[in-house]
Amino acid sequence: MKLESVKAVVFDLDHTLVRSAVDFMEMRTGVIEHLEKRFPSFGKFDKSKPTYEITERAVAKMQEQGLSKAVPEILMEINGIMNKVEMKYASKATLIEGAKETLAKLKKAGLKVGILTRGCREYTEEVLKINDLSELVDAVAARDDSLTPKPDPAQVYWLMTRMKVNADEVVMVGDHPVDALCARNAGIRFVGVLTGSWRKEQTEQLGSVVIPSVKELPDLLDI
Repeated sequence: MKLESVKAVVFDLDHTLVRSAVDFMEMRTGVIEHLEKRFPSFGKFDKSKPTYEITERAVAKMQEQGLSKAVPEILMEINGIMNKVEMKYASKATLIEGAKETLAKLKKAGLKVGILTRGCREYTEEVLKINDLSELVDAVAARDDSLTPKPDPAQVYWLMTRMKVNADEVVMVGDHPVDALCARNAGIRFVGVLTGSWRKEQTEQLGSVVIPSVKELPDLLDI
């Protein structure tokens, strides 16, 4: 990628910049138990699905049954469960090798740095703080900042407005299919990293550039 065409990089947080210690099975279990108690008529939810898909199914069921007015309340309750689990493990998040150095190089080169995460804002700010990344970040969009978190592109557009860049000037970096889908929905370029659950072959199938980790990003951008 040519440096002159990239003015901002939007990073996922967990397993892209830091290794998260959050127990996502604990989170999914808590959300599912809450939903099944509140709405027994919805049937059982699949614990193998990511939390955002579980939430989407619950919202769809509520809309089908004429319960749309209760959706904001349920979303707040789900967020509360997720927030509690995230904060339980926030202090255990550790930097991925080269992450801080990469952000420092981007800033030195004059690029803007954004964070787009499905973690809550309190968790995100705490993780950035304890890993000494806060001063290297220009804007953060967290799960509880919007009713439509990624893969919906709304928060990407918000970050672009905050960082004063256009879609063709932004690169998104992440470790998960949700990140790639979000970038595609927003019409921006995507770079996949292999520090999360994805394998190289899976990322390449989406036509994405793939690097081992954020440590290699400065070389990719020719910084």
